[in-house]
Amino acid sequence: MATFKYYAAGRVRRFRTSPLRAPARAAATGTTGEPVSTTALEGGEVAKAIRGCGESLGTPFEWPGADLLAQSDHCSGAVTLATQAVVVDGARASELRWLRDQHGFEVLREGRQGKVLLLAPQGGAAGVKAAFDVGERLIRRGNVASAHPNFIRAFPRLPRPGAGTSLGWNLHNDGREGLYGADVHARAAWTITRGSAEVRVAVLDEGVDSLHPSLKAAVVAQLDVVAGNPNALPDGNDAHGTACAGVVLSRDASVSGLAPHSSLVAVRIARGDGAGHWVLDDFDTADAIDWCWEEARADVLSNSWGGGPPTDVITRAFERARSKGRGGLGCVLVAAVGNDQGPVNFPARLPLVLGVGASNPWDEIKTLTSRDGESWWGSNHGPGLDLLAPGVRIPTTDLHGRRGYGPADFVTDFNGTSAATPHVAAAAALILAVAPRLTAARIRDIIIGSADPLRTASGRRSQRAGARRLNAYAALRAAMRAT
Repeated sequence: MATFKYYAAGRVRRFRTSPLRAPARAAATGTTGEPVSTTALEGGEVAKAIRGCGESLGTPFEWPGADLLAQSDHCSGAVTLATQAVVVDGARASELRWLRDQHGFEVLREGRQGKVLLLAPQGGAAGVKAAFDVGERLIRRGNVASAHPNFIRAFPRLPRPGAGTSLGWNLHNDGREGLYGADVHARAAWTITRGSAEVRVAVLDEGVDSLHPSLKAAVVAQLDVVAGNPNALPDGNDAHGTACAGVVLSRDASVSGLAPHSSLVAVRIARGDGAGHWVLDDFDTADAIDWCWEEARADVLSNSWGGGPPTDVITRAFERARSKGRGGLGCVLVAAVGNDQGPVNFPARLPLVLGVGASNPWDEIKTLTSRDGESWWGSNHGPGLDLLAPGVRIPTTDLHGRRGYGPADFVTDFNGTSAATPHVAAAAALILAVAPRLTAARIRDIIIGSADPLRTASGRRSQRAGARRLNAYAALRAAMRAT
């Protein structure tokens, strides 16, 4: 086990590593010093997937030994691999020459907005150490905006119940599935607007089936930073992004998204490993974020992913989207808080991001013991949770054909804060359809301020942070009054 240091948000962070290999039950510690999930560290399939994804994810690997050095989050099960590459943002040319001449680092790729990925001359653990060392030295020299190793993250998938059907309670809860009115008030919102084609929602995920009959007409831009394909189509059964996109803007008459007249920017930032995880690269993800606001002209960025340590390369990309997107008005940034009933994940806990948790048909925050019966997950909570949206048994789009979650084009049990997040992204799109000149900060305040407070068993307003459920209708009315 080794511990390295790097900088994020102006603070020194500790990256505590353990070997990521096929079954080994040696004691290991995560970010809090407590035992990590054995599934996370013992999954040989995770190491295999990361090796296999390395080249396509932008960072080649040279590992002479059997083990990869990774940090595991004991709560979420996310595994973060430190690579032999360093990400430098906002560097002077003299700093890049210094890296090459003094430390042997060579430019691997240049990204958008001044990001550069450089590779250490060493392979294996020596290269990882070199990446941490030069990142720390660059920060201390003071001639870069940020510098740290490039991380690759593997997130565990949330199991779905795989049984039962949903009546679409998330858009209109008639009381047959939970409590009457415990929904986002879509029908009332639609009396004002169903969205506008001028408003673009970017879904950053493991790909989107842009050929799906209920999504195809909405697609206006696509990007694949995983494999470099001309579209954002996913591999195999990677259906997560397609489900998220459907929650926003499915145009099916029976399984509608909340903002079905909006436009879709489909972005593939991750890929599944075929064994219950999906993997993404920090540098590529940050570049995709910059592409969304800079080239695709996205207005809203929906991020149903998260976990692992904070990094400046992703944070700064979100900051640019928030400050430069929409001609300076700012993109609305939405992210899932996580599903392990623990602290809010990165990047949802960033102050500029709307951190979204999950509610159920009984207007409860989703917990391990809430009345929905999905006892294997609970919405994360605490600082960074801004509001809730429906996240249990959500009807939405599946991969077209027999791939995906099931053999049909739709699924009725999409779940998790991943399912909740696109509801909020869609609400932001509805607001922009009627109030396009509102700033991202104002839209954020409106969405939070207009949300319905949850009630305790005694009928009193819950005092828990973030214990309020999205009300799209109230948000629209507040936005119209603000213009």
